[in-house]
Amino acid sequence: MSSEFKDRIIMVTGASDGIGQRVAVALGEAGANVIALARKEDGLQQTRDRIEELGGRCLCIPFDLMRFNDYGKLFLALKDQIPHLDGIVHCAGSIDRCTPMQYVKPDTFRQMLDIHLTAPNMLTQIMLPLLRRANAASVIFTSCDMIHEDQANWHGYGLAKRALGYAAAMWQMEHPDAPYRFNTLNPGRVRTELFKRAFGGTHPKEVPAVSSVVPAYLYLLSDQSKDLRGQSLQAADLNITA
Repeated sequence: MSSEFKDRIIMVTGASDGIGQRVAVALGEAGANVIALARKEDGLQQTRDRIEELGGRCLCIPFDLMRFNDYGKLFLALKDQIPHLDGIVHCAGSIDRCTPMQYVKPDTFRQMLDIHLTAPNMLTQIMLPLLRRANAASVIFTSCDMIHEDQANWHGYGLAKRALGYAAAMWQMEHPDAPYRFNTLNPGRVRTELFKRAFGGTHPKEVPAVSSVVPAYLYLLSDQSKDLRGQSLQAADLNITA
């Protein structure tokens, strides 16, 4: 599978740590040209260093996805540098703590909706002209267990993640015959910093490593999954291993 990524151009958000970083590194190792977006510049530098150590190429862009007015500037900066985009992997996300809805503050609630729902959809919208230039392209929205299960105390985070399934389906319905496609992937519980904050009482060794879900992302970016369009998928069900 990996050889087909040679010279492809793929954008990964949240690429400074966690799933985003691992996916970006795996793509770089497979020969893709990675555009890595994240707020943490030191983490982005680590991502680039690792990709270059493996012989890949990475353009790191420190970028705050909550600054929606800067999306147009990002597009303008990229449109003359790259011929197209072969994919976008939306991995950016955060949560400080799980809180019952009755106690969550409005600003926190809005932030969760914006980073997990507004941002990936608006970034996809602004980058759509570059996706259209590709022969084929794949957009992956990262969801979580809440897309299939009801869980308490996740307030705006859970609501936003559940809505991503509809978002992917809607994007696909609006572009039924386009060569680009949209899917949602639930990686399940893996050992990220977000998991540690949300499940502080769970020992990290009780959940899989981040690397265990990377093959599922690469599969959805590859031509092998070209018939999957507008779907809400779970990494465990795909049963893809490295």
